[in-house]
Amino acid sequence: MAAILILGPFSLQAAPLAAIPERVSQRDLRNYASALLKVQEIRKIADRSWKSASPAERASLKAQSQSAIYEALARYGFTEASFNRISAAVERTPALRRRVRDLVMRESLDL
Repeated sequence: MAAILILGPFSLQAAPLAAIPERVSQRDLRNYASALLKVQEIRKIADRSWKSASPAERASLKAQSQSAIYEALARYGFTEASFNRISAAVERTPALRRRVRDLVMRESLDL
């Protein structure tokens, strides 16, 4: 469910253990869920376009999607590093993972 961002051609990388926050506020968790949905949407669109793109178009698509992801993260108060730290905490903490899944579901259903 959680997405740890490495803005290569849509790959994932784990954050170092020392970077994982011990506590995540409810506000940060809500913002994280919203940002996660937006990042997933951007990646879905980019992945669809990537398949039929030429090499030159892929370079442009990568730059555009990276820029859109950074903008989405900033809109919800995150940098790539802060988003990745919460992603790592969510991956390693079942209770956080359940909470994020619930928040994502509620937001995607507009509840």
